Amino acid sequence: MKIKERIQNYFRTKSPFRITTDLLFYLLILSLLIPISRKFVATGMNKLTMHRPAIIREDSQASLVDGDYEWTLMDIEGTAVSFREFKDEVVFLSIWATWCPPCRAEMPNIQNLFEQYGDRVSFVLASQESPETILRFMEDHGYTMPFYRLVQNPPSRLSISSIPTTFLIAPGGKIHIRKTGAARWDGKFFTAYLDDLLSR
Repeated sequence: MKIKERIQNYFRTKSPFRITTDLLFYLLILSLLIPISRKFVATGMNKLTMHRPAIIREDSQASLVDGDYEWTLMDIEGTAVSFREFKDEVVFLSIWATWCPPCRAEMPNIQNLFEQYGDRVSFVLASQESPETILRFMEDHGYTMPFYRLVQNPPSRLSISSIPTTFLIAPGGKIHIRKTGAARWDGKFFTAYLDDLLSR
């Protein structure tokens, strides 16, 4: 059977719904093969699959010890910042990268959360990338959150195996959330939990 006949037979025997879904599937595959569109498609797919973060059961929550706060980051201006500065605060710590689709997918949610809680929660978004790369990403997307550079490995209790990994840390160091992958940080479930933690 010739290609033209196969195509005609396909459109004759398939329903409009099936044709549409097949075309969308092939367009998705094609867009993933083209480097320029791959990042945007992967980010969009991550946005579709994001869900709320899980709270660690109280009897399973680890706590940072005093030595874990001897960890230095660099702010976007190049000033060294000790993690000890955040010891008595609620900390939203995210380790991420600009090239990472799940990281990019959750950033608008984190920005929304920052706009609601930035005066009561310490936001620490840490990446190993250069200040120029981070600044360009911030400016391109209009993000105003505080970004930091990882200049040394996090302490073992905050070690990660993939990005993004996000921690919610209570004053004194108890880790209430450790989430790997993108999440809906500005959803009602998480903001209600955050309100409760801030009221304690």
